[in-house]
Amino acid sequence: MRTQELLLLPHVGQLLGDFYSTSNANRGELPRALRRARKRVQTYESRPTLPCKLLWEISVVLGHNFFEDIARQLPESFTTAVPKDDGQARRISELEEENRMLKVKLDLLKEVMRK
Repeated sequence: MRTQELLLLPHVGQLLGDFYSTSNANRGELPRALRRARKRVQTYESRPTLPCKLLWEISVVLGHNFFEDIARQLPESFTTAVPKDDGQARRISELEEENRMLKVKLDLLKEVMRK
């Protein structure tokens, strides 16, 4: 069986519903911004798939990256054209170095205080 067949297709409508459940987003904002009927937009939550263009528009209106929500359901081993953001790793490294330097200074201060 191929890998693609083993992965479950994410339910995009459920992602949208989960977003509303966990955020303070106003459900009335989306239909107005998309210029679509409220009833029609409400059906999006029950649909397992949505066209990319529509999902993009929803992401922009709600300020939420649904594409990343979907992407995180794929295995880490999958490739991407987007370089990994090593900013967080770099910041952790900087903080570890700063922590090491502060410990050295603290030890030195303790030694001076004993004299």
